[in-house]
Amino acid sequence: MQTQKLRAALGSVKPPFPSSREESSPLELMRHPGVSPHREPPAATTNPCLACRSTFNERLADWSDMPLSVLGLPQSQVEAIGMTGFTLDVRQCSSCGHVFHAEFDYKQVPYRDSSNLVYNEGASWKAYQDELAAEWISTYDLREKRIVEIGCGEGLFLERLAQAGNHCIGFEPGSDAARARTRGIECYAEYFKGTRLHDLDVDAIVCRHVIEHLASPIDFLEEISIACRESAIAPLFLAEVPCIEKAIEQNRINDFLYEHVSNFTRNSLRTLFERAGFEVLEVRTRFQDEVVTIAARPKLSARHHQLRSLASQYRCNVDAQIARARVTLKSWRAEGERVVLWGGTGKGAALINMVGITPDLAALVVDSDERKVGSFVPGTGQEIRSPRELLAHEPDRILICTNWRARDIEREIREVHGLQTDLFVLHRHAIVPLTADLEL
Repeated sequence: MQTQKLRAALGSVKPPFPSSREESSPLELMRHPGVSPHREPPAATTNPCLACRSTFNERLADWSDMPLSVLGLPQSQVEAIGMTGFTLDVRQCSSCGHVFHAEFDYKQVPYRDSSNLVYNEGASWKAYQDELAAEWISTYDLREKRIVEIGCGEGLFLERLAQAGNHCIGFEPGSDAARARTRGIECYAEYFKGTRLHDLDVDAIVCRHVIEHLASPIDFLEEISIACRESAIAPLFLAEVPCIEKAIEQNRINDFLYEHVSNFTRNSLRTLFERAGFEVLEVRTRFQDEVVTIAARPKLSARHHQLRSLASQYRCNVDAQIARARVTLKSWRAEGERVVLWGGTGKGAALINMVGITPDLAALVVDSDERKVGSFVPGTGQEIRSPRELLAHEPDRILICTNWRARDIEREIREVHGLQTDLFVLHRHAIVPLTADLEL
């Protein structure tokens, strides 16, 4: 009976990455042998995840002298033996499961000067690409459309899409761009920038086996999603990357290449796109679970334009606001007014420095906090004094340098110190009187 129970229990255990094409919940992925719910959590590191930017990750493996293995192939034995070795420090994100290596240096990889010699002539791989192109064309009605492929190589996949009457445009910074053009592909020998979407008017973007090479994939995708929002377009985004789940399940080590800084799981690929502003339509593994594809669209939101408008408006108002404040302070000085600044640290010190209220414009600074009396305003140097010093010589004007505490300070000035001095704040675009009806 115990043997039967043991067999039943072992039979119910699932591998760390299920082989089905459906995504599994994070909780389910944790329920596999060797993972205890009582383990100490990993410590934060200085290496943020490339998919979700979490700093919590664990080292899977590391090699200290790994040469490039795909690009810049040596042409002699001497050259091969003398190749520069790099550190390959492989980490797994504790949040989204993304696998990446922490010591990657994009400048060391000659993408523009060398071809990425991927063998595309294998029978099963060619058949898979035929099936993938046909499926994407059918599922997403990619016929008579404008399609951009980022990192198109020789244009072999675009050639398949072009058979459905699509106008195909490729971007390939390496030497393969010329070969793509010989296939009749409109191909640009340059890195793709999101700003190109403003005039290309595309219906779909394809990006296969590129994202795993990028030092900052989230910035790359976010630039594209923002460009789409700026142009009010939502092209379909179809991407494919190698999937690392099977390699980890089988304890394979030769999947880790220096050129592949990212190694995706289904969850980390979804997470990356969602963090970059996309709505994910589908994520699935293919080709015996060795690759994972995603279909997504950029989220269009009026809030983006509102934020940009507010930022632009604010930026334009800052200089004008400071200029007006200085004109007011100089006019008060010219009129011989005795001006006091209330608030000498924090927001008060920030305002004094931003406006440039040096001692010649306002020499007297007071603060409600008696602990600060005797110290000096950072940057401009006025000594911070006690409000009690105002009782003997009431000032003509008090500029309260912090808006969020202005009403408390007003009550302190009127009720605690009994001063009837005119009070002012920097509000909206200018220094204005602190009246009862002013909305701060």
